[in-house]
Amino acid sequence: MTKDGDRCSVCGAGLREETITYTQTLGEHLFIVEEVPAQVCPQCGETYLSPDTADALQEIGRRAASEVKRTVEVPVHGFTPALTLPPR
Repeated sequence: MTKDGDRCSVCGAGLREETITYTQTLGEHLFIVEEVPAQVCPQCGETYLSPDTADALQEIGRRAASEVKRTVEVPVHGFTPALTLPPR
């Protein structure tokens, strides 16, 4: 829960409670967990998870293969420097 005075350690702005989509790569698998409670900085986007939430996400990762909510196909692209913007 956000307490009065909770501040972003990156930019110092006040944090707000939101739900996020959490992603993590474990081996060759990408896990996506939706509706994760978090504190988010509205200024720089830094995200903070409570210790209980982080523990729950680790447990989800351990059980992931047997408790999949749904599967989505995600294209993966390689970074190509030629596609970057030209210098200003």
